[in-house]
Amino acid sequence: MAAVSQVLFLKPQPGRLDAFMRDLEKASKIIKHSGGNIRAWNEVSGPNAGTVAVVVEHSDWNHFGSYMAKLESDKDWQAFMAQINSAKIPNAERMSTGINVEVPS
Repeated sequence: MAAVSQVLFLKPQPGRLDAFMRDLEKASKIIKHSGGNIRAWNEVSGPNAGTVAVVVEHSDWNHFGSYMAKLESDKDWQAFMAQINSAKIPNAERMSTGINVEVPS
């Protein structure tokens, strides 16, 4: 089966990079605990310089499904998302999200 990834593009707000990095660290721990393989990429040049791509990789659709079920029922994740979504001044702007499947080669 083909690998599956989730990608979330975030643009840290001016003056909020340290807070954004703390959020990313917290999310990373929860994601890893739920079985996701997470990596973050900072675009250093190009049209979206300063944007961070957060990529969570899964071996296949079955792994993705079990991961999502575990993550969505995780109390720490629910509390984290409530905190992020209720922030009056967000640490980052959500640019886009997507789910990708590996192209066989």
